[in-house]
Amino acid sequence: MRILTTFLSTLFLFSCHNKVAEKKTYNAQPDTFRQFLKKFTIIDLPFIFRYVDYIENFDLDKMVGIDPKSNDTLYIKADYLDGIKCFGILPDTSKFFSLIFFYPADNYYPMLATYNKYGILLDQTNLIVNGCGGDCGITYCSETGIVNKDLTIYCADSINYEYQCDSLGQPIPNSDIVLINSKIGTLTENGNLNLTDDKHEEIKTGDNN
Repeated sequence: MRILTTFLSTLFLFSCHNKVAEKKTYNAQPDTFRQFLKKFTIIDLPFIFRYVDYIENFDLDKMVGIDPKSNDTLYIKADYLDGIKCFGILPDTSKFFSLIFFYPADNYYPMLATYNKYGILLDQTNLIVNGCGGDCGITYCSETGIVNKDLTIYCADSINYEYQCDSLGQPIPNSDIVLINSKIGTLTENGNLNLTDDKHEEIKTGDNN
């Protein structure tokens, strides 16, 4: 009996030691995550991004950038970290944080990412569809990304072609068209981003429709 009691006491002490070690490890990440969250400001919904006027509505120079040599790398999933801007936190929920970044490309575009309370990435998505690009014959392009107060999401690209081009870069007669690529979805109560597949619509313009 004495041997059994000694063994159980030793097992209990070992278990308690492991729990303390696990607790210290588990609580280490939120400290770095809280520092990470300080790069963002709380924003009101709806969040509306439109390519045609985003420079006037979003001051990129005032946004804090991601530091590739810091603990920021624990929370950003991207091939290239240079140039990523921290914009805002959506109104808080009891289970997760929703952060909006601006990512550099030909132009900056918004990305929505969700994290649990301990900084684990839950989900992320672009708040545009395919972007504008620089195809032959484009006369107008707009990228739109909206997160509404009810946490529904709408994204759309609208591209107006005066004409399209063949493989040699020559205009194709009567090929004027408007292309609309869109997706809709919602931010769920668990921090998941449920979005539809991209919807593609073509609208013929001009006198030859």
